[in-house]
Amino acid sequence: MKSGPTWLEGCWVVLDHAPDGDSVRFVPDRPIPVAQSMPRLRWSKDGALSVRLLGVDAPEIHYRRRGQPLWRQPPPWGERAAQALLNLLGFPVLQRNPAGRVVGAEPQACRGTLGILRVDRYGRALALALRGEPPREHHGAGDALPAWKDSWEVSANRELLQQGHVYPLVHRDFPTDWRGSLNTSVQVARMQGKGVWRADRTHCGIPWSAEQTLRDTLESSCLIWPFLFRRLVDVEAGFRPAGSAMEWLSRLNRHAGSVSLSSINGMVPFLDLITFTDGKLRLLVPPEEIVILS
Repeated sequence: MKSGPTWLEGCWVVLDHAPDGDSVRFVPDRPIPVAQSMPRLRWSKDGALSVRLLGVDAPEIHYRRRGQPLWRQPPPWGERAAQALLNLLGFPVLQRNPAGRVVGAEPQACRGTLGILRVDRYGRALALALRGEPPREHHGAGDALPAWKDSWEVSANRELLQQGHVYPLVHRDFPTDWRGSLNTSVQVARMQGKGVWRADRTHCGIPWSAEQTLRDTLESSCLIWPFLFRRLVDVEAGFRPAGSAMEWLSRLNRHAGSVSLSSINGMVPFLDLITFTDGKLRLLVPPEEIVILS
């Protein structure tokens, strides 16, 4: 894993985009060197990078399974996460069209800093989002370097977790120096019932009945960890408990990919982390304990 990020200065932009609680767009001041050094990055027509916030997972407002209509998690949690992120980056006033695209903003762009850890498989910059100039530490006269170790503490990523607007999402290359801070932010927000934790059903159980489809359950009233939501949608858009539970759970295990737990080394079958009894699926461990390996 790289020891530090690639720091970019530039502007956060929102017009004609559909930002949510964990993704936004960024226009670097010097795009050509960025494109040359990171050729896998995805750019929009207005010269903006697609950014996915490191360590956080916001309730979905426009998730699409291939070949299927858009799915969304119960409102208003996704919308609140999106507005919280944009407030942190400097956009207090927005107007969106019915499709969720921003058609008006005040201001239209905000100065900011992007700390890219890596480029994900979708071409997005997996990164820290900061408003204004990057944090710096000084090492003698005229020498100023970005303070990567401390940058998590002043990021929008951490603030969203502290406020309870988002869930955690920890990949194996998430810096170990930050895991304690991430865990504390999540656990305090959950204990105090902030944001999504007031409505979360990930651990108390996702109910189904013979009359209710998975879409009805997950879109109307059952707010869960978005990583699990996406895996459920990917596995079976029309699952009913009358089907084969074991076959369905086996498919969920495959779609979840490789995971581990922060307290152990090695992979863990996703099936070991869930239970399906009495018509309810439950996650047995807190999401911040799960490390995504794939």
